[in-house]
Amino acid sequence: MNIRELINFLIQITQKKYNLMNEIYEISKMQKIELENNNVDLLLRHVEEKQEKIEEVNELDKKFYSIYIKLKEELGIIDIENIDTKKYPEIKELKNQVGNILDVIKKIDELDKINNNKVKEELDKVKEELNKVRNNKKNLKNGARAYKGYNSRYNHAQGVFVDYKK
Repeated sequence: MNIRELINFLIQITQKKYNLMNEIYEISKMQKIELENNNVDLLLRHVEEKQEKIEEVNELDKKFYSIYIKLKEELGIIDIENIDTKKYPEIKELKNQVGNILDVIKKIDELDKINNNKVKEELDKVKEELNKVRNNKKNLKNGARAYKGYNSRYNHAQGVFVDYKK
């Protein structure tokens, strides 16, 4: 592969990644809606979809990295910033695509933080409810014990004092 082909292949990969990142962003928005509606089943389905998309992105990143290394070796450079954009104007498009991906990643990160906070709030509510149930259960057990103590079969027997003094 020549250098232009490598650059164009990197651009294709970044376009695919950009599309996947937008899909992940849309899934994150759906997760937010499902969290607000307390729809756990759909939320879990969206989590699985998102994980599949993330795995696809990881595969693209592996391809990108191997081609990027090959491009750096071909050009004898350390960083993509060292590529002459006059000689290879395609690099501008590649940098632009990478910038777009970073913008989408920021949006995803912000939305995921909101979603994570919502999940933590819901978990805290559930923990609080569980603690209330535990306390009620303890109170019921203590009440049952007291009831048994006062309603034993020897409740008719009164205390008997025996005076042995003569």
